[in-house]
Amino acid sequence: MANFNEKEESLFLLADNTFKRLDNTLTFAHKDCTAKNTCLEMKTTLSISLFLSLCGLNFSLFRKHLHVNTKLSWNEAQKYCREHHYDLSTLTSKEAQQVIKYQDVNYWAVWVGLYKIPKSLLWIWSGGENEPYFWCPGEPNQLEYEDCAGVVTSNSLLLNINCHTRFTFFCMEMFDLILVNKTKTWEGALDYCRENYIDLVSITSENITTDVKTNTMTSQTLYVWTGLRFLAGHWFWVNGDEYEDGSQNIPLQCPANNLRCAAVDTTLKVLKPQDCEERLNFFCIKMKTKKAM
Repeated sequence: MANFNEKEESLFLLADNTFKRLDNTLTFAHKDCTAKNTCLEMKTTLSISLFLSLCGLNFSLFRKHLHVNTKLSWNEAQKYCREHHYDLSTLTSKEAQQVIKYQDVNYWAVWVGLYKIPKSLLWIWSGGENEPYFWCPGEPNQLEYEDCAGVVTSNSLLLNINCHTRFTFFCMEMFDLILVNKTKTWEGALDYCRENYIDLVSITSENITTDVKTNTMTSQTLYVWTGLRFLAGHWFWVNGDEYEDGSQNIPLQCPANNLRCAAVDTTLKVLKPQDCEERLNFFCIKMKTKKAM
């Protein structure tokens, strides 16, 4: 197990974790070096410790899902989620599989944010997102009064159900990407994001990659800090994920000693190792405003 100093360790212990890494589509431009990997066990140990500390919370794209272990009707569940979080959860098929797998759901179905517009055949997500549906075979069956959707826990597929049925449910938090046009060192940017927003951005999905590429256009510096840092032989995102090059799917070599923080090249739209003391603009993530009742 690699040894961290107190400052390095805090970079991860204060950050949220992603249970399942999604492919990254930004290319990582790097230099080769001969240093051996000193952190073979770090990935597994870190993931387990962060999983336990989060008690079942899960980051996916810019959404975080929480299972509420109280049985309510669909409308009551929506009201609860909008009062205490953002809304009932919008899920992709992969997200549904993840949250069912990693959270303690002991019921045959659980409410999510999908419902049918009255007197129509149109199904929409409560939060307004445009995610595809992943119905059980033969669903939705258009039975009268079955105008709300839950996820069947045995197969993680959607089923239309009477809205008055009482189930436990998933709420979600939503996050936005913010380009901060201040110039700070990498650690200064990390501190600023955690004091004023949530964290430096971890680019762990295609959606976030697209947002990052688009938002670099208004940067005032050639490079923009991200939450990627080289520690103990590995590149890690501040949310706890080890970096994987989705376009090449090969291990990254370690950078030069003075190039251990990663920034987006605003011209080439690729990640590059930079001197952590360089002062750059940076990307934070912030909590999205709660939906009005």
